[in-house]
Amino acid sequence: EVDGAGEARNYHDSSSGLSGGQAQKLVFFCLAAALRYQLAPDGADLPRYGTVILDEAFDRADSAYTRRALDVFAQFGFHMVLATPLKLLGTLEEYIGGAVTVSIRDRMHTELSLIEFDDVGAT
Repeated sequence: EVDGAGEARNYHDSSSGLSGGQAQKLVFFCLAAALRYQLAPDGADLPRYGTVILDEAFDRADSAYTRRALDVFAQFGFHMVLATPLKLLGTLEEYIGGAVTVSIRDRMHTELSLIEFDDVGAT
């Protein structure tokens, strides 16, 4: 881990000894770093293709975990497309410009509704 000045503060070779939140952040950091390594050309700041799609994203996570994960993906320059429960909209609002809800009735009728958020990124 590095601080705001770019100085190394912590080194990790496993998640042992970390709190639950620190371990979660490490897992998402490793995932985002691996994706960026595979998708970014040598010397590039951003991946060639920066969209990550997660189905049932964070459906069992609390808002703090969700924020940590989204912060990590944002730091690596990824654009997130999430299929996630409505309970997380309040948490996701600061990261996204809008959402589409999908309602399926009796396996025969599907309805889409657009939700737009104001002031994306203003925290």
